[in-house]
Amino acid sequence: MRKFVKLSFIYLCIGLALGVFYREFSKAFGVVNTYTPLGLGHPHMLVLGCLVVLIIGLVATRLNKEEDKLFKISLIGYQVGVCFTSLMLVIRGIFDVLNKGNGFVISSSLNGALSGISGLAHITLGVFIILIFVSLLRKNKSN
Repeated sequence: MRKFVKLSFIYLCIGLALGVFYREFSKAFGVVNTYTPLGLGHPHMLVLGCLVVLIIGLVATRLNKEEDKLFKISLIGYQVGVCFTSLMLVIRGIFDVLNKGNGFVISSSLNGALSGISGLAHITLGVFIILIFVSLLRKNKSN
């Protein structure tokens, strides 16, 4: 359980840092009280990273799943998905703030690439959260 608490703490720190970055970056470009995807990196890290990992840790510890191979692989994949998704939100949000604050325009090909990569990040997140549940629902070999 201790590793899940440490991992959750790391996500908490990253999530809080993203919140500060969002506020200060937006304020620097005069884009306040305006929706941008940049503001979504903060809650994604706090909820999907910090809280969900803590809950998964509690359940996995209770069900003795920490050493299950599928669970380990799924947890790593889930973390990649959370970080990848949050990173894409931050990148998209930075471009959005620059667009709204300075009139910076990204090309349609870059816009499409960002959308495609963001979609892959969300798919990764979705697939691995499902695999975590599958691994938690499987019976232990000792039972």
